[in-house]
Amino acid sequence: MNLALKKQFTKQYANNYVETAVSEATPHKLVEMLYEGAIKNMNLAKVFIEQKNYEKKSVHINKALAILNALRAGVDLKKGADVAQNLYDLYDYCYHRLFKASAQNDIEMLNEVLEHITLVSEGWKEMPDNFKRVSKEQLDKLKGL
Repeated sequence: MNLALKKQFTKQYANNYVETAVSEATPHKLVEMLYEGAIKNMNLAKVFIEQKNYEKKSVHINKALAILNALRAGVDLKKGADVAQNLYDLYDYCYHRLFKASAQNDIEMLNEVLEHITLVSEGWKEMPDNFKRVSKEQLDKLKGL
């Protein structure tokens, strides 16, 4: 088997693994995966800024921005009251700050965003187990009340 074919099989396996993980994940786990993806992509972007590889930096910044946008869009401002508004504002701030960090290739600014998202991610992981296991169907039933 040649190298190109091996890479193609590896990529397909990785895609299938991710699709399966997402389809089987609880809402809590999905958000956790988004945080992990944002953190991973921001860390990679830092490396590429340091290496002055701006093309690869842009790829990872764009992924992190897309994740922050998805997190921001997922906040239920109607039901979440002040907590939801604060979280939305934090995601919005981080999104704009990361965009500016990318435009200026500013690692300090990127580190600031990374620190905020890491802190929220750590708090998310500390949520009690009974909340972590709630399924989408259970959440939908609660929303119907």
